Amino acid sequence: MGISGLGSVTVIQLQDRGDPAAVDFTQADLTMDNTWRNLDLSAIIADPDASFVLLRATINDANVGRTLHFRRDGNANAIAIQGLGVLVAGETHEGVFLVPIPATQIIEYRASAALAAVEITVLGWVA
Repeated sequence: MGISGLGSVTVIQLQDRGDPAAVDFTQADLTMDNTWRNLDLSAIIADPDASFVLLRATINDANVGRTLHFRRDGNANAIAIQGLGVLVAGETHEGVFLVPIPATQIIEYRASAALAAVEITVLGWVA
């Protein structure tokens, strides 16, 4: 059954990365100083046509209110950002994020302050 009135339709597909053996980034890989920083995913994402990346992130800290955010590289406005925060001290908080990614395969992250634990894993990408 087709959909009438759409004209040309572009099909996109989620590319499942499979079963990574380990997380891709931890707190040791990040600069956490409340400044937007680049996160280069080009060694992980094998598709130059990728337009979004699917990330899983976890954070843990003793300080309530600390955050980790993601956005497309080069964005300047606060509307199109995604992230998570420490809601309960000492508990792990997690989220899955679909972040737009340019052809450079670099996104940006910002940690409000040094977090005790961070894990970021690329689950897949949309092309």
